[in-house]
Amino acid sequence: MTIDAAERPGKFYSYLMMIGHICCDMNQSTIPALLPFLVAQRGIDYAAAAGLMFASSSLSSLIQPLLGMIADRRQMPWLMGAGIMMTGLGIASIGFLDSYWGIFAVVMFAGFGSALFHPEGARMANGVAGEKKGRAMSNFTTGGNLGFVIGPIVAAFAVSTWGLRGTAVALIPTIAVSSVFFGLQKKLASLSKQMQREMGRKASALGQKDDWPAFSRLFISILARSIVQNGVQTFVPLYWMSVLMRSQQQGSLMVTVMALASTAAAFTGGRLADRFGFRKIIRLAFSLMFPLIILMLMTKSVVVATVIVVLLAAMINLGHSPSVVLGQRYLPNRLGLASGVTLGLAVSVGGICSPLLGRIGDNYGLTTAFYVVAGVALLGFAGTLLLREPQSAAEPGG
Repeated sequence: MTIDAAERPGKFYSYLMMIGHICCDMNQSTIPALLPFLVAQRGIDYAAAAGLMFASSSLSSLIQPLLGMIADRRQMPWLMGAGIMMTGLGIASIGFLDSYWGIFAVVMFAGFGSALFHPEGARMANGVAGEKKGRAMSNFTTGGNLGFVIGPIVAAFAVSTWGLRGTAVALIPTIAVSSVFFGLQKKLASLSKQMQREMGRKASALGQKDDWPAFSRLFISILARSIVQNGVQTFVPLYWMSVLMRSQQQGSLMVTVMALASTAAAFTGGRLADRFGFRKIIRLAFSLMFPLIILMLMTKSVVVATVIVVLLAAMINLGHSPSVVLGQRYLPNRLGLASGVTLGLAVSVGGICSPLLGRIGDNYGLTTAFYVVAGVALLGFAGTLLLREPQSAAEPGG
């Protein structure tokens, strides 16, 4: 029996995936906020702090494609609840450890939990979405963005109030959300099996095959977006201080401003893609990144620069969820792998390139570093021109 429109769980499970993503990324995003406290109270140096960031994000991102491949072969929706629980336990443990390597281990444990959740969560978000896959993936990615906004605020408040052992606060949302996922395990397993059968029948009826050349071309743009995002997030606060001569507080405030703009864009990007076409929204987003960066470098007005940065942050995230869905459509028989690559591997590549951009900024100035970021955005736009309509579904207006 297929999952028809009347039987589809639709919005409930779509928003459940969103809530799970909020909780998972809220836990992960507390690590940067905890670093100043760990430096001051545990005596770790800056290199050790950078090592914790590597343990948290890069390793997690690199193994997501592998976990996605496993999820494609074996339906394991329990990975979502387990992943959320692992991230919360890992973060909560940090404040109770004195050893750096102990902290490193639990940060890796939390990162592994994040890697467990994302491919299966994105695969499930796709499967329960019906025809509104852009909307469902927007909900999912918006959850991640909200988590990254909420997490540092909660962490800073908890640790400032109760000391480093305030990291235990992470267990409250973790236990609540993971309990819901574990409680719905039988239903999620049933849905997962039905999704797999439905996709198999559809692939057989339509002769769907995985389009690796098309996915590879999309991957170029996804990598470009990741590099641009990391560059903008890193350099905008510094640009505010060293070029526009604003205070440290104003520079830091731009991080929050960009996060809010990114969240709004993530929420609308997939919905616009459902209506106008996934490729069109991805191309629109990339086509505006390059000129917005150049315009920001040309103005000395803080107000104008702020407006430009808001638009730039929005464009960087507008095409994110459409890119994830398009990747899943190019690989309809490997949704977990497609999700792991578009949500995980691409993020790590952007992070790996950040030190190189930083060296360019140190040697040639922040303006030059931004010109390099603008060039990467232009390369990403060129990549979008090579995208073609997937076999799995006709694109609206595509």
